[in-house]
Amino acid sequence: MSTISISQACELVWDLLQALEDTYWEASTLSDKDHVFNVLQSLNAEYMELLKISVQDHHYPYEVISTNHNVLKQTLSEFQQVAGQLTRRQQTSTRLNTLLNQFTVSLSGQ
Repeated sequence: MSTISISQACELVWDLLQALEDTYWEASTLSDKDHVFNVLQSLNAEYMELLKISVQDHHYPYEVISTNHNVLKQTLSEFQQVAGQLTRRQQTSTRLNTLLNQFTVSLSGQ
């Protein structure tokens, strides 16, 4: 189990949002795009809340702010199972999987 700081969480969520955006554009069906968009919305809400935290507090351990910790963890775990089928480029798939793993592990530490 790994605990990350708020600063590290900001970077990780931002990188994950960028990877999800690439995944969105690579998804070929509307239902796939909807699936990616739902995850994007959840993480975007979390990122917006993280941005509200004072820079002086960025060294504190990260905790999920925008929703229930278990709900976010389950959403990401379920998405991770289908993410490989949504991407068309290997680079996007690898990056997305790596970031999802990192964020899921950090959520396990809470």
